[in-house]
Amino acid sequence: MSLFLVGGGCDDSLVEVYDEFVSQARHHNANAPVAVVVAGPASESSDYAAELTRIVTSRWADANILTIFLDGPGTAPTTGDPATPLWSDNESFRLPDGLDTLAGIVVGGGAVASYINGLAPAAEQLSMLVRAGAPWLGFSAGAMAPSVTALAGGWKLRGRQAGQHAGAQGRDDVTFMEGLGLISLTVTTHNDTLSGDGLLISAIENGMVPAAVAVDEATCLRVDASTGHTDVMGQGLVRWFTREVNGILVRSQHTVTPASAPPPPRLRFEGLAKVAAATRAAHDKEEREKAARQRAEQRRRARQEKPDTTRPAVANDAAPDDANPASQTPDEEVRL
Repeated sequence: MSLFLVGGGCDDSLVEVYDEFVSQARHHNANAPVAVVVAGPASESSDYAAELTRIVTSRWADANILTIFLDGPGTAPTTGDPATPLWSDNESFRLPDGLDTLAGIVVGGGAVASYINGLAPAAEQLSMLVRAGAPWLGFSAGAMAPSVTALAGGWKLRGRQAGQHAGAQGRDDVTFMEGLGLISLTVTTHNDTLSGDGLLISAIENGMVPAAVAVDEATCLRVDASTGHTDVMGQGLVRWFTREVNGILVRSQHTVTPASAPPPPRLRFEGLAKVAAATRAAHDKEEREKAARQRAEQRRRARQEKPDTTRPAVANDAAPDDANPASQTPDEEVRL
């Protein structure tokens, strides 16, 4: 069975994910309820819980749904300055018994700390649930909370901006917290819209976590609970970040059949490029012809300066007879 870790909220493009989750839940225990977990009191989160419930009931009409509203101590995120909790803590909140016997569990999005703090008392039961083969479907925070070490929020690291304010969840400094411990890696979500690569690289460089995986929206990282094998479902990609000797290794994992890449854009100045290419070709031809003429001229001059070896040379001992002027020949007739 699997953990389906979705990088965003409910998305109509993830039909295959929802179909497989429900199929695994029915196969695991058709007589047990499927839990739907959302952060906040029913007065705040009932519509969201209904949306998540429809994922199951639209595929399994007679499914038994157990809705859990996490509104106990430590679940309310804060907003504003001064920080104000979004809801009042329900001191009487208790998680239901038997969470390790569910058919499956759907966990919604929101603040990561809300889900970790709300589900922490049942972490051992949830671990037993997943190991026994029940599927987990988590959206955004529901995909991050199962980590051993979870990103709770923040956008600054040692005074330097490492992420975006939009994903800070009310925190300034990048903060990691102990998660539910269902999987041995740190999962982050909304990676494409929040541009989270830089934050994870900085966090790993600073030793805050040894490795992490980031999931795009409209994308699901499926983890086999028994083997640890992973694959990607949906439209986006998943990025793995691991520390190496020489730095941080980033590896992208796509769906099995990624969409083909779009054709390269046509050059805006294609006509000018052709003119420039023709000009260069004409210039190169002119240079070649000039070099050929220079070589021909050099050969011609070399032939002119070469001595004429077809005529007999005057012997060194054939000196004219100075005593007999009549035996001398005129200067213009002397052959050297």
